[in-house]
Amino acid sequence: MNPFGFVCTFEMKPFAEGRFRSAYKGIWTTPDKFGKLCVVKKMRSGAVFTPTAWDCTLKIYDRARTLAQQFNRGKYSNFPVQFTDTSTLTVNGSFPREYVVAEDFLEGNFLKWCNNYGYISPKARSENITMPAFVHWSWLYTKGQEMVCDLQGTRDENGYHLTDPVILSLNNMYGETDMGIEGMAMFFMNHECNDICKGWRRPRFESFKGRIPGVTLAACKHVQHQVNNATSYRFDMRFPQPIKDIVTRVFLETAQA
Repeated sequence: MNPFGFVCTFEMKPFAEGRFRSAYKGIWTTPDKFGKLCVVKKMRSGAVFTPTAWDCTLKIYDRARTLAQQFNRGKYSNFPVQFTDTSTLTVNGSFPREYVVAEDFLEGNFLKWCNNYGYISPKARSENITMPAFVHWSWLYTKGQEMVCDLQGTRDENGYHLTDPVILSLNNMYGETDMGIEGMAMFFMNHECNDICKGWRRPRFESFKGRIPGVTLAACKHVQHQVNNATSYRFDMRFPQPIKDIVTRVFLETAQA
């Protein structure tokens, strides 16, 4: 620990911004990590003055980390999936006390392999096939209840090092980025099974013909085309409740077969 008791220091201007959070470069000052780079994250909506405001973020990381560990035990890939450790810190001198989260800086070429609304990058479809396979696996492993997505980070000889995951759930229990069944549907509309996940159960577009109005299927196809060319989810589409019920039922029947 340095003489002032700081855990890390960080720059005043963000080096990256997402839809909900801003990221600041920092340096750890604790004995075990002294001098190593870190990333401090703040909410873009404004300063956070209660530690519980980060609870959903930490819950997502914890769940994604647990699922990644289970995936790695299955030895589906030669490249293990790992999520960064994240902790809540207070900003020195802030009043009221401001809370942020911090994690190790990921060294290497930072890539985004998929988002939370169906986008799958060209690299994820070719040389980094572990990423969409892990998304597919997480849906099967949780029996259709959840799906880990928005996979981004770096890869080296030791595996994938990921940050800022999103978890989709049928009951939308993981905050603002949880796009629920619509996000799951868009993933499977775009996902082409690869050498890791071929043969795994999955819902298919054809399953809904005759069960969902043609105009809705056409709208889904339009959104699918849009997300294939964008990494954001500004093209999101919510299903009317009757259609949502049908899609959810088919997805659960498939995942739990």
